[in-house]
Amino acid sequence: MIDLERKQYIFDKLGYKPHSAKQKAIHDSDARFKILACGRRYGKTTFGANELTAALLDPENPGRYWIVGPKYTTAEKEFRIVYFNIMKKLGLGGDKRIKKSYNVKQGDMMIQMPTGSLLEVKSAQHQDTLLGEGLAGVIMAEAARHTSDTWEQYVRPALSDPDGSGTRGWAIFTSTPRGYNWYQGLWRLGQNRQRYPMYESWRLPSWENHIIYPGGRNDPEIIDIEESVTRQWFMQEVGAEFTAFAGKIYDEFDHDIHVKEIPYRSEWRNVWFLDYGFNNPFCCYDVMIDSDENFYVWREYQVSDLTTMEHAQILKARQNPPYYHVDWGAGDPRGPDGANTLAIITGVQIYSEDIASTPHESWSLGIEHVKRMLKVQPTGLPRLTIDPSCEHLIRQMDQLHRPDPKEGTNSMEGQYKHDDHGPDAIRYGIGQYFENGAGASLSDIYSPGRKSESETFFQNNESLARYGRY
Repeated sequence: MIDLERKQYIFDKLGYKPHSAKQKAIHDSDARFKILACGRRYGKTTFGANELTAALLDPENPGRYWIVGPKYTTAEKEFRIVYFNIMKKLGLGGDKRIKKSYNVKQGDMMIQMPTGSLLEVKSAQHQDTLLGEGLAGVIMAEAARHTSDTWEQYVRPALSDPDGSGTRGWAIFTSTPRGYNWYQGLWRLGQNRQRYPMYESWRLPSWENHIIYPGGRNDPEIIDIEESVTRQWFMQEVGAEFTAFAGKIYDEFDHDIHVKEIPYRSEWRNVWFLDYGFNNPFCCYDVMIDSDENFYVWREYQVSDLTTMEHAQILKARQNPPYYHVDWGAGDPRGPDGANTLAIITGVQIYSEDIASTPHESWSLGIEHVKRMLKVQPTGLPRLTIDPSCEHLIRQMDQLHRPDPKEGTNSMEGQYKHDDHGPDAIRYGIGQYFENGAGASLSDIYSPGRKSESETFFQNNESLARYGRY
């Protein structure tokens, strides 16, 4: 990445000054991947374009750069500023050593500097053009409108080749949020630099651009917009929040409330919640249940393209914390063969009975139980908590939604059947527990209600003695 002092020198030559100390700090961040969730008119296009201009003009680190948009017309906005910076502001338009083209209709936009640096505009609609040499840097313009494939399969691998100094390529993601999708997941990584040091992310509401909105949050223009649109639209498009889209099933789910570090506790019941699959992922979640029937999802296994027998052998052989045990499991009622295979190989009893008379009733009842577990209790805590290591489940809980209705029809019951396997496993398990009494024993019948502290003490020590062999 460009040296900060050299970058500032180029900014000064361009007459570019970040509109706030916060925006200046983002320019100065040493994160390899910067994810900017911006409200409209925050200045995300100007930010990315000036960052790219500085990199392109760095004489000591020539490289290949892209602006990738969902369409050529989307990426053209950043390119227009870079082109104007170099040709007009710096007066280099007459320099014949600079090769350039600017044809939006044909998708032919490029600048090649005498130093060897090259900037090209790419469209995700033409993925064949995203194959090629390694990249020194990329702007993912309107990133939330891209699919995850564009980033994961095409752009990300091109950033892996180190240059002469051993530095690998960087990426800047500038976008207004669009609900809960892969971009929101990427933004979440950047909120935890301690765990993901290459990523850093920011939420940048429109009103933080005091050049456009000098009154900040209380600017009259901001207030007028807020009063004339829905709250959901305002908080997403202006407030730069990843708001819940219409039809979200678990609208109670909140990262700040439901995602917490969960240490394993051997004195609690530990169970498996399962969803079977081959092409689709096979899911197994380790879930602890305390004496107050609070659920803690602390470990995730979500893997495709293996048989149930292979999954069972992996689950049986994996490394576990001290005194690990599995008291029972619960899974999809439509997978009795999978349940039997798991039980035979692992020795874990798997509950998989229907919890209602029809599949639709089972789905609705299971959803209702999960939603109740997500609600915050008088204690200030929910009854369902998920460890941050369960990344697939967290993403899927965020984005699980009802199918979009066709025009002129009512919304369909059920859920959109894509990337929904983790929530299905949780729904099966919680439904089996509350509706079919999965894991119940005679001691539960003869000892109703909450156990006393002395009973809990002896129960915990009994569990340690019983499961110590693990």
